[in-house]
Amino acid sequence: MKRYLLLILFSAAAIMLIPLSMSKDISTPASNQKEAVETTKKAEETTKIPQDTIQVFRSQNSKTVDVTMFEYICGSVAAEMPLAYNEEALKAQAVACYTNALRLKKSNTESKGDISDDTAVHQGYIDKKQRMEKWGDSYEKYEKKLRNAVKEVYGKGLYYKNDLCVAAFFAISNGKTEDAKNIWNTSVPYLKSVDSSWDKDSPKYPSTVTYSKEEIIKKGKELKLNIKDVKNSIKITNKTDSGTVKTVKFGDKIFTGEEIRKAFDLRSPTFGIEATENDVTFSVFGYGHGVGMSQNGANALAQKGYTYDEILKHYYTGVTIK
Repeated sequence: MKRYLLLILFSAAAIMLIPLSMSKDISTPASNQKEAVETTKKAEETTKIPQDTIQVFRSQNSKTVDVTMFEYICGSVAAEMPLAYNEEALKAQAVACYTNALRLKKSNTESKGDISDDTAVHQGYIDKKQRMEKWGDSYEKYEKKLRNAVKEVYGKGLYYKNDLCVAAFFAISNGKTEDAKNIWNTSVPYLKSVDSSWDKDSPKYPSTVTYSKEEIIKKGKELKLNIKDVKNSIKITNKTDSGTVKTVKFGDKIFTGEEIRKAFDLRSPTFGIEATENDVTFSVFGYGHGVGMSQNGANALAQKGYTYDEILKHYYTGVTIK
């Protein structure tokens, strides 16, 4: 039952994982692709890479493929974190991705392979071809950096009392990470609120979203509400100690902050609300659900001189790495 509960929790976490690697793709000149592939193959031939495999469900074509676990971790880190980040942050991300992959593979409960590349289900994964398309002329530089980082920590996982962790992660906190209980209604001893105040320095920390009166009324109908007085239609009723919105009264119903975040496509469940007769504006702070490791925070700590294990032990309370 405990393992089943954690699997449910991970699925909930995966649905809300928002990676920071969403950057503009740059096409790779055809003349460079062959050279890049050959360089990677030569590197593999001269390096001993573990050959244990994992079955990955590719959501775009609904096919399940076998890849080495090492290649999977490389592809998952590449999908989930910008390669411009510090190597210690990349290592921390690699351990988190490996932990989730290994736990799901061992559980043997998925019907379509061991893990999905759909971030609404599990965690992202992009193969070498996709990495070449994404990084363009920077492919060789980033691929080398990626593989070196993964090699340094390959095979290391996060454990809490000998159980593999649900290694939740997200993009940017509101200045503190959030207790899992406040987001998913399930208490997890290693997913507690910790300081991540350095996230406030990110240019992507604040964002605003404004909905017109007509849009608010329409959104109300989608949620089976009859909204007439827009100015008094929505109000925050409770927040957590970390600043995350816990409950919101919208119309005559109470919603969680997460439900409002999803309904209004907000970047974070930490937000303020300013309503007028004509519109509603959300002032949002951070990016993602806020539980587990802040990717931006991990990079900031790495730049301060923290090592990957120190980063992981900061964001995941009481864990061991082995």
